[in-house]
Amino acid sequence: MSEFFAGLWSSLLRVDIMDGPVPLTVYALALVGLVVTLLWRPTRRSLLGALVGAILGDVVAVGLWAVFIRGLNFYGVGLGLPVYALLAATLAGVGVCLAALLRRGTPRGGRARRNQADADAGQATTRTKRAGGAGVARRVVAALTAVAVVAAGTLAINAAFGLNATLASLMGIVVDDPVDLPAPSSSDPAVAPAHPLWSTWKPPADMPKQSQTGTLHIPNTHSGFAARDAGIYLPPAALTNPAPRLPVVVFMYGLPGSPDPAPIGRVVDSFAANHNGLAPIVVVVDQVGAAVQDTGCVDSPLGNSRTYVMQDVVPWIRANLNVFSDPHYWTIVGYSNGGQCAISFGTEFPNTFRGVVSVSGEEFPGSANPAATLKQLFNGDSARYEQAKPINMLAHAHLPDSTAVFTAAKDDATFLPVARRLAAAAQKAGMHTSLRVLDHGGHVGVAFYSGLQDGFAVMYPVLGLSQPGTDAVPAYVVTP
Repeated sequence: MSEFFAGLWSSLLRVDIMDGPVPLTVYALALVGLVVTLLWRPTRRSLLGALVGAILGDVVAVGLWAVFIRGLNFYGVGLGLPVYALLAATLAGVGVCLAALLRRGTPRGGRARRNQADADAGQATTRTKRAGGAGVARRVVAALTAVAVVAAGTLAINAAFGLNATLASLMGIVVDDPVDLPAPSSSDPAVAPAHPLWSTWKPPADMPKQSQTGTLHIPNTHSGFAARDAGIYLPPAALTNPAPRLPVVVFMYGLPGSPDPAPIGRVVDSFAANHNGLAPIVVVVDQVGAAVQDTGCVDSPLGNSRTYVMQDVVPWIRANLNVFSDPHYWTIVGYSNGGQCAISFGTEFPNTFRGVVSVSGEEFPGSANPAATLKQLFNGDSARYEQAKPINMLAHAHLPDSTAVFTAAKDDATFLPVARRLAAAAQKAGMHTSLRVLDHGGHVGVAFYSGLQDGFAVMYPVLGLSQPGTDAVPAYVVTP
């Protein structure tokens, strides 16, 4: 029986919550419930109560915005007008349901007048029971509708961000999905190809049409860091036999986040489809750990995140995946919190990573709350904190063999200036630097997908996966 429930829970965690029947059903239930709640024997008083409830819900939404976004800067960035509108709509719907729960169950015409005019006491009692039963039913519907409204609002806000496709990803849970790794190539991983892959690779007739994603357990032997299992993306070319050695991408999400390979896999798939199945192997690393904390990708009392990446993940990739060991074919990519980590690793370890893509990346560890970060990550050592900031690292670096791409959206007032500053610093450090300013996207899913597409467009020819001299073109554009 326990296996049955474990399997059921695993299936629920894998349900698509952005597209398909599940979110549509939840939206429909919330809408129908609100209509029924409003039209259940409506009176002027009940409709006025619903209006007051909706207004109070919006007042609460504004209060949450003022405290957590403007006051505490809880997320380190504005969440965008669509998210605020969805939050206000959700709390307004909850307010309508609460008003219905508090509504007094007086039938139209007035129970008192009906009872006075009713000569039969038995009939009066029957009317009272019926009215009471109808009131209970109305409250049950209102309570269930409130739950449906909260669920619908959560799914809608999640869809606006566009990153968590499953319940597991939304909850930060990694569902065990191990993959069978292809046999390593017989070629020497340290030897770069004589000619770029794009010019020599001929896909076999039996090459799979689809990529493969799953999970990896990477031992934390050196770091002891409590990371969740990593995600992996294997492009079609990696699934052939014999398979060619490929470039590798180490990828990190923002905070909170889950090492789910599906979102970045969608972007890489769009390029693989246009380049004979060629794409990097992608390893999605959990730099924030199972506790989901801002580690800043440094070794600190919160855990040895930096040692985990460099001394556990990197050697594991070299030993187990069919990739080149030449740093020219290693790229580190990150979004938001992970973007800061990417430029930090790429600057400090150019003998491991020669490519960097920072998508709407933070400027330095804990940029949303520097005072708390100084205490939590650096034990109050200001000098160490300054040394860990990528812009200061770049000021002392000389990286003529490295390539860096920075992306951010025009309507991201927080991270676009950061991208500009880091791009200027990277260029001064000698990196081949690209700054891509997206037309729109804020700091949500649109910026994530568009930024990754721009980043891979630049990196594909650098990695030998497409013809040099021009950006690579995906087969289709990926959006949330």
